[in-house]
Amino acid sequence: MVVERLVFQVKYGKDLVSVAKKGEKIFTKHGYRPGRVLTDLTGDMFTVVWENEWENLAEFEKMRQRMFDIPEFHSWFAEMEAVTEHGHRELWNVE
Repeated sequence: MVVERLVFQVKYGKDLVSVAKKGEKIFTKHGYRPGRVLTDLTGDMFTVVWENEWENLAEFEKMRQRMFDIPEFHSWFAEMEAVTEHGHRELWNVE
């Protein structure tokens, strides 16, 4: 099992959580497993993490490529860009 963590720094005063949850609905409609959205309690302020689980790296890569074929993806991603300063991806092994 692989956990993907998408870690975003949000533009001050912007609502990334609702945009991420909108994306969650789009992705689950197209066969992706539900993930979860986390917000900071400590550490860097205005941080939002979106976690997803994958069976293995092959599934992660397959589904990552597939998302570009989802009709709603590109307009939704523009919404993400509008509220995000920057972000990075982490992949973790589940032991």
